Amino acid sequence: MSVVLILLGLALLVGGGEILVRGSVALATRLGMSKALIGVTLIGFGTSMPEFVATFGAAAKGSPDIAFGNVLGSNISNILMILGAATLIAPIATRMHGLARDAIFVSFGSIAALYWIYTGGIPQVGAFVLIAAFTLYMFLTIRADMADAIDDSEMDDVKAPQSVLLSLLFAVGGIVLLMAGAESLIRGASSIARGLGVSEAIIGITIVGIGTSLPEATASIIASLKKENALAFANIVGSNIFNGLGILGVTAAVYPLRFGAGGFSLIDGVVLCLATAAMFGFALTHKKIMRWEGAVLLLAYAAYLGWLILRAVG
Repeated sequence: MSVVLILLGLALLVGGGEILVRGSVALATRLGMSKALIGVTLIGFGTSMPEFVATFGAAAKGSPDIAFGNVLGSNISNILMILGAATLIAPIATRMHGLARDAIFVSFGSIAALYWIYTGGIPQVGAFVLIAAFTLYMFLTIRADMADAIDDSEMDDVKAPQSVLLSLLFAVGGIVLLMAGAESLIRGASSIARGLGVSEAIIGITIVGIGTSLPEATASIIASLKKENALAFANIVGSNIFNGLGILGVTAAVYPLRFGAGGFSLIDGVVLCLATAAMFGFALTHKKIMRWEGAVLLLAYAAYLGWLILRAVG
């Protein structure tokens, strides 16, 4: 049964990602919005819904290690695994406009995660700080996009719905399929992991974190295949901000998180901070992320997973 759930989840993720990208690109074109803004907001929010459901649900059920581990693992896999894989398909051009703002807020969320690991949890005061930072980021991003004239060359013709309503329905439908696919995959994988006696922190960072990142993976890889570079990069940025600031903030505001002893290592937080620095460092060089840089990200993720496995069995 677990294997069936995993296969069903993968099928839903692929279909949902295709529909979401088509609908979102069309919506950006019809409304005169940049694809980067659509990637950060609609796609970033939509593909982060599985993380929210898993994180908030785990906290509500008294499993703070899974709740935090999900966000931590998801943000690490977004940068190292997903961005790395998408870049191998095609080098990802990065818009310089707004890059400094994105780097500041994503870095803040990453450093905050390291701090939460060091202190052993997220109190309500910390949660409200995260929510305030998330609100400020969204305000600055939307205001900047509305103020700037959009380059006509960015609005390519796409084979997608011709009306705003149909474009929106495509995008929302894709999000729903992605959520269903992630839920199915997580249930199947978590069932297998618990049967093997793996700790909740490791399950959160690996299976749940990677599982809830699959919508981002699908959307970013499909966007990369379609040469929609602005969507691929903005989706990762938007998702990490929604996860690290919005989702953790809302969850901890309702259910202050206190981690179990020995559940997380400072190395987990350091890996996220280094991954964040590498992503924006690569983005600044040549104004794009090259294939070899994507390979470096993937190799780093493989090394991190290897360390997690050794930690789990040690």
